[in-house]
Amino acid sequence: MILTATESAVLDPSVMVAIRSLGEPGEDVFAEVAALFLADVPIHLKALGAAIAAKNIDAVYQIAHRLRGSSLEMGAIGMAPVCAALEQGARAGSLQQAEAQFERLDREFVATRRALEQAIA
Repeated sequence: MILTATESAVLDPSVMVAIRSLGEPGEDVFAEVAALFLADVPIHLKALGAAIAAKNIDAVYQIAHRLRGSSLEMGAIGMAPVCAALEQGARAGSLQQAEAQFERLDREFVATRRALEQAIA
């Protein structure tokens, strides 16, 4: 599948190809992995928002770290750097930019979700 300009801005096409190559002929492993990602991320975003509101630096670090890893594995190149920024801030003991970064991460996920849904349709 060829990605549109919008999809390519948020997804790394080489990751899609690599994941798809893991399946047997006729099996769409990418669709399965994308569905899991799309189900999992909202749970983590809710937890991340709660951790930021509670000023729980350790939880922010752990959740941002998990989300960054998942984003990189899925090829969500718009989400991964935002997660990394949240993770780095928490590692430094600061949540000063966390709310703004969380809002950006939420927007990036909306774009990523749209692109993944189009890619697996």
